[in-house]
This record gives sequence, C-alpha cells and structure tokens, in this order.
Amino acid sequence: MSSSNKKSFWFIFQNEKLLLTSTIQSHSPLSLDEIFNIQSALTRQYCLMDTSQYQVFCAELPTDFTMPDGLTIIPLKKALELLHSDWYNIAAKASAIIDWDKNHQYCGRCSNPTIHRENTFERYCPICNLVFYPRISPSIIVLIQKNDHILMARGHHFTPGVYGLIAGFVEPGESLEDAVHREVKEEINIKIKNLTYFGSQAWPFPDSLMMGFIAEYASGEIQIDPKEIAEAGWYRYDALPGRPSSQISIANRLLNDVIAKLSKSSPI
Repeated sequence: MSSSNKKSFWFIFQNEKLLLTSTIQSHSPLSLDEIFNIQSALTRQYCLMDTSQYQVFCAELPTDFTMPDGLTIIPLKKALELLHSDWYNIAAKASAIIDWDKNHQYCGRCSNPTIHRENTFERYCPICNLVFYPRISPSIIVLIQKNDHILMARGHHFTPGVYGLIAGFVEPGESLEDAVHREVKEEINIKIKNLTYFGSQAWPFPDSLMMGFIAEYASGEIQIDPKEIAEAGWYRYDALPGRPSSQISIANRLLNDVIAKLSKSSPI
C-alpha cells in the first residue's frame, strides 16, 4: 500500500489500543520495517497523509492476533503521551478513521452493506445512497475563575485524586457559548461571565473535538448535579486538590495558562 520511494509510518490498533515498539524510544509511530512481520494480517488500511517525503497510514489487527516480539500494545491515551507532540493530531485522526470504518460497515437506514469510496473518507450505501463520514462530536470545556481561585470538579468515573474542569457535549441547535452556560448551570448551578475562547483539541475518546474557554464567576452558590458530579469547589490556583490525569489534555493546558498568569499577578 505504501510507496517504495517514501518512508512510511503506521498507526496500528488492536482492541482500541495502539501498537508501539517495546522500547518506545523513537516517540514515533511504527515504520514499515517494524511492521514487516504483521503486515499481512492488517485490516482497515487507510492512507492518512501523503507528503513528498513520507506517508502515514492507519490499520487494525484482528482481536486474536498474537503480537510478535518487539511490539507491544498500549492504551491510546498513554500512547499519545509517549509519542512526540508532532504526532498527536495524526494519531487522533488514525483512531477516528478506524472507529468510523468499524462502525459503518452497514447502512443505518436500510441495513445493507456499505462500500468505501476510493481515495476518500466516505462509506456509502449502494441501495439508498446514504453517505457516512467520520464522526466528530463537538464538546466544550471551561475553566472558571473566581479571583485567584479556580473551580475544580470530580466526576463519578474519575480516578481517585484526579480533578477536572466543567465539560460536556454541544447539543443540537446550540452555539458553543450556549453549551458552556448550559453545562455550568446543569452541573454546578452557578452563573458565569466574560466567556473567552482559549483553543481546541481533537480528543479521540472516541471522537470529540474539545473547544476550551475561560470564564469568570458571576453569581450563585455551587450546587452539584449528583448524577454527573461527585464533588466540586473553589481552590486557590497554587493549592489545587488534583489535576486532570492526562498531561496532554486541553484541561491541563487551560490550567497551566491560567496558573501562570495568576502566579505573575499574585502579591505572594
């Protein structure tokens, strides 16, 4: 599938985990030489990037395939932390493409098998002509400041000791700003003001596009939604109870940015 004149890199998944070399020294996806012994078993092969110097592919191994020596499978979130940051977005794309191909083998309207349209990320139904594209789920995440304090919250599914920020999916018919205000109201029942866009991040668990904001506290007392939130409170920026578990997440980028600014402005 790859050109013999170009270097190729491969993002290969098995059971939603990513293959890397056992030593994980290169901080890069696998090379063609490193996958030589498993190439015949690969399925769902797609070219993700084709430049003048190299190509990037994604593929999947069968669930029961036995891994040869020298290769290991690692949970995707951990693998993304091990890979060089230059590879993050393409790794997220690889995960999304494998997920899309796996989930759209059959038409959701008429149940007929779908067909991949060559050189595109499209699967279509030859009977009813419905087209399936890789899914992107817009989500928001917001850091809320109250002077030199930051609102931190714990979801019920969080690892013990881990805290995060208010986040949630954008609903149909909403703007991003509407979604931020709604999630804050639903989860902790306070009002915010001066909402500012911070940045975005592809978050392939499985297909979110996280859009980050910073806001100021306006009014109200914290009242958590017990179905969503286990605990929430205000914490001084230099005494946070815990941080998001993933160092590469936009949640930690938001925290790092605000903490740096508060540290410079603090009299102590």
